[in-house]
Amino acid sequence: MTLFKRRKKDNFRLEDNQKEVVTLTLRGLQDVDMVCETVNKGNVVILGVKDLARLDMIRLKRTIQQLKSHVRTFGGDIVALGKEFVVIVPTNMKLSFIKRMFEDSELDDDFSPPEPPTEVGTL
Repeated sequence: MTLFKRRKKDNFRLEDNQKEVVTLTLRGLQDVDMVCETVNKGNVVILGVKDLARLDMIRLKRTIQQLKSHVRTFGGDIVALGKEFVVIVPTNMKLSFIKRMFEDSELDDDFSPPEPPTEVGTL
């Protein structure tokens, strides 16, 4: 049983004012222009970087640096999600982090998220 079905790109048309989340695999500097163009159109891009990191870490760092400078120039936001993904959002969006939300909130200073359970038992 399949929970999600992949739509064919040809059968899925967006209207002009609609934006989408685009998933891409980063291969190197040759992809920077395409990624930047997609973000400039107002779309969110999720980049898979695991393959490039496995092949050539120096090329990955150069590519990410190029993406960072472009995104920051145009007011977007970029963040790594673990070691496998990078998310880039356009100028009309910002990425928030739970840690920042706790810092900006008016909660007590000693507030911290609960510890995960260490034991599993039955009732």
